[in-house]
Amino acid sequence: MKKFITLCIGILFSASLYAQNRVYCEIVERAIPLSKNKKITIDFGQKREKAMSQQSLVDENGENLIFNSKIDALNHMNKLGWEFLQAYTVVSGSNGDSKSCIHWLLYKDVKSGEDPYNGLTTKEIHKKSKQ
Repeated sequence: MKKFITLCIGILFSASLYAQNRVYCEIVERAIPLSKNKKITIDFGQKREKAMSQQSLVDENGENLIFNSKIDALNHMNKLGWEFLQAYTVVSGSNGDSKSCIHWLLYKDVKSGEDPYNGLTTKEIHKKSKQ
């Protein structure tokens, strides 16, 4: 009986070492005024210095990542281990002045101690890292 209890405790302990946490992020696509292009920003719960801080994704040189389409951005996130969860559109304004903003919710299961945001850098975070 003692061996059985010891075995159960060992299994529970080892399972807790490999426990996963689910983290979420939101990709937002906004229209750029007077342009056909779209701006894609990301919110993964990061602290912002200013309310209108720059949340565009950048490469290791601080240059904006340019996506050909929404699917291109989604494929980029998928390569980093993020999975699509849900999409929704928010429309603001009225009549001919309405603007739409598309939101995608993504998630990633990470092991304890793993950095879920590895590979994701915003312009604001990049600027801070260079100071």
